[in-house]
Amino acid sequence: MISKKSARRLLDPINSLAWFSMDGFWLAKAPWPAYPAMALTLATGGLLLAMSRRRGEDLALNAWMWMNALWLISDLGDLPKVRYAAMAVGGLGAILLASSLRPSKRRRRPLRRFRKIRRAEG
Repeated sequence: MISKKSARRLLDPINSLAWFSMDGFWLAKAPWPAYPAMALTLATGGLLLAMSRRRGEDLALNAWMWMNALWLISDLGDLPKVRYAAMAVGGLGAILLASSLRPSKRRRRPLRRFRKIRRAEG
């Protein structure tokens, strides 16, 4: 049986390669290789999210993958309205990314204690 850590180490470069391929085929306007690369990107991204310990960051990264995938579908499939869904997912990704950059409650707690000590001294 493969460990979660080993699986993640294997999946991460596969995801990166698939994502790079998806974007490359999209740039080349080659839909039929781009769509399988897109499916592999989203599948490996979902698996990485399921195994994640950094939920916020991986949610933001998956939102970015989905935004790219929807944009690819919009562009290569000549479906301009799908671009609105891509923009919405991109906005969600931006919110998730901003949220993941905030310190966790566990990390903020010592700062509160420090402020209370400073007030008590002053």
